[in-house]
Amino acid sequence: MTMSSSLLASTSASEVIREPFAHFVSKAALAPDLYRELDASFPTPETILGGRAATIENAAARLPAFKVLDNPAIAPLWRDFFKIHTSTVFWQDIVRVFGSALRETFPRLEERVGRSLEEFRIGVRGAEREADLRLECQFVINTPGTKTSSVKTPHVDKRQTLFAALYYFRAPEDPSSGGDLEFYRWLREPRFLNYRMILPQDVAPVGSVPYGPNTLACFVNSAQSVHGVTPRGPSTRPRRYINFIAELPFRAFQTRSMSIPARLLHWPQVRQISRRSVGADRY
Repeated sequence: MTMSSSLLASTSASEVIREPFAHFVSKAALAPDLYRELDASFPTPETILGGRAATIENAAARLPAFKVLDNPAIAPLWRDFFKIHTSTVFWQDIVRVFGSALRETFPRLEERVGRSLEEFRIGVRGAEREADLRLECQFVINTPGTKTSSVKTPHVDKRQTLFAALYYFRAPEDPSSGGDLEFYRWLREPRFLNYRMILPQDVAPVGSVPYGPNTLACFVNSAQSVHGVTPRGPSTRPRRYINFIAELPFRAFQTRSMSIPARLLHWPQVRQISRRSVGADRY
């Protein structure tokens, strides 16, 4: 079996939901037979960890595209998947589906780059320097855990990130609860503990995407695009997914950080804020 089109190939712009920020969700992103073959050949945790010790529970470990595309240890179908989703083919699908939302969110972006979204030069993140936009496609696992915890509380993605997506590969034998993607809206003017992390009381949940098989969630990233992961219960199985990033060489937006006195005032709440990664991991 081969793969010749992207996850957004059959999606239309009319399917994009605009509130609380532009996003699209599919619970049947690929044909069942194609999904099953990808699921069966999803790399082992040992391959993704690459010799790193998984000493932190429910922590993210990633294997980026530049380490996958020519890697003989990765199944050919998966290498095809990564090739498509780090190419102009995928970017053109993103623009076709999210172009209106991107232009509305970033009205000066094309002027800053010097060409239209459709004409952006695309490269692979971590491998190519001469590009207007770099695409990333990562294998990700969240390590098993013995306690209920969240790998990421409410946050926005990096300010260089224009677009992001998650494609879930929940194992049939995974009995855990939680680990769902959750969307939030601001209850006040946006403010950040640092440039990404947010106090939980500043936002309210408005919807969630269950951590389920063959489930895709994608969105335009901005200071309004607050999302997080609901607490996941104990599990002996890793949480598995693919992470997609469209990254600019400059910041697409700004985030207003709290003043130092405000940070000190809210410091006791820092324990509510979580971001767990395995050592030497790169988001």
